[in-house]
Amino acid sequence: MIIDAHVHICPREIREKREQFLEGEPEFAAIYKNPKAKLVGAKELIEKMDEEGVNKAVVFGFPWRKEKNFRVNNDYVIESAKRYPDRLIPFCCFSLENTNIEKELDRCLSLGAKGAGEIAFYTKDLEKEQRDVLSMVGNICKHANVPVLLHTNEPVGHFYLGKSPMTIKNLYVLIKENPDTKWILAHLGGGLPFYGLLKKEVKEVLQNCWFDTAAMVFLYRAETLSIMMEILGDDKFLFGTDFPLLPPSRYFKELKKTSLSKVQWDKLMGKNFLTLING
Repeated sequence: MIIDAHVHICPREIREKREQFLEGEPEFAAIYKNPKAKLVGAKELIEKMDEEGVNKAVVFGFPWRKEKNFRVNNDYVIESAKRYPDRLIPFCCFSLENTNIEKELDRCLSLGAKGAGEIAFYTKDLEKEQRDVLSMVGNICKHANVPVLLHTNEPVGHFYLGKSPMTIKNLYVLIKENPDTKWILAHLGGGLPFYGLLKKEVKEVLQNCWFDTAAMVFLYRAETLSIMMEILGDDKFLFGTDFPLLPPSRYFKELKKTSLSKVQWDKLMGKNFLTLING
């Protein structure tokens, strides 16, 4: 069983007329204004999954600022999952800058969403104001027993589109303030798992955190994953591609460079996500 825990899809009107969705959406414009930045729909995703042997995918849109935009994208994600119930697992997505996100989260959960995300602050660190909003989302998801997928990134190294000014310190504070929320920290948590080796309390604080591999091919050396598994345990990591940014085959090739055992491979590729979502 291979489950891709990090995939973006969007409806036809956004894919074909993206220029109409740029105004008032600076984060979307920064990443997708370039027509070479690929956008895909559910049908194209399913075809790629079949081609590469992926059984299921966690799907979501983009953290739009405008309510009309995130509602359109969330509706498409949920409808797509109903069209492909054995293949797609829907999450709901929105900008935390919008004042109606609590209503939208409740609406999507009632329609069958299995989590919230990918939630992102692309232009801000997780200061108290941002953590308070995320804590509200986390609290709703905690009571619904679903995870929150949060965009994270490494605080050092080169700049790229979508890289936020996030600090490990404030990310850690958020998690410590919300110990019972299930967090999926995208992009290997921006390196946070390494602190499980450096600081005694970290493993306990991160007990409700999982880390996906989205974009690791661009960001990290292959052996990073093996080392992180050794520190936190091999049950805390999820296979994720950030498709359509990268196809699964790029990850399969990269992961073959690691020392993962067959047991670890199976956990990463799907068993860990099933444990998380069914727990």
